[in-house]
Amino acid sequence: MHFLCELTNTVHAARTNVRICQPEVNMAEVSERTLQVAVVVSFAAGFLAGWQANRMRRKFLDWRKKRLQEKLSETQKKLDLA
Repeated sequence: MHFLCELTNTVHAARTNVRICQPEVNMAEVSERTLQVAVVVSFAAGFLAGWQANRMRRKFLDWRKKRLQEKLSETQKKLDLA
């Protein structure tokens, strides 16, 4: 975004002296500790969400496997009786 602002300002410099883009947030305003905490919290949230999603997926796959095994068993019994 910064490069685009500079390019836009360079192109329009001949026409106007008005700055087109707003300055971006200075990284010095965000403390190192705050950044570290944000990264750790983001990672932890993603890890827990992925872990829970995998648990739910495994439960679903186990349920589906059991259901299909029961259906197969019932179908085989019907075929044996016919």
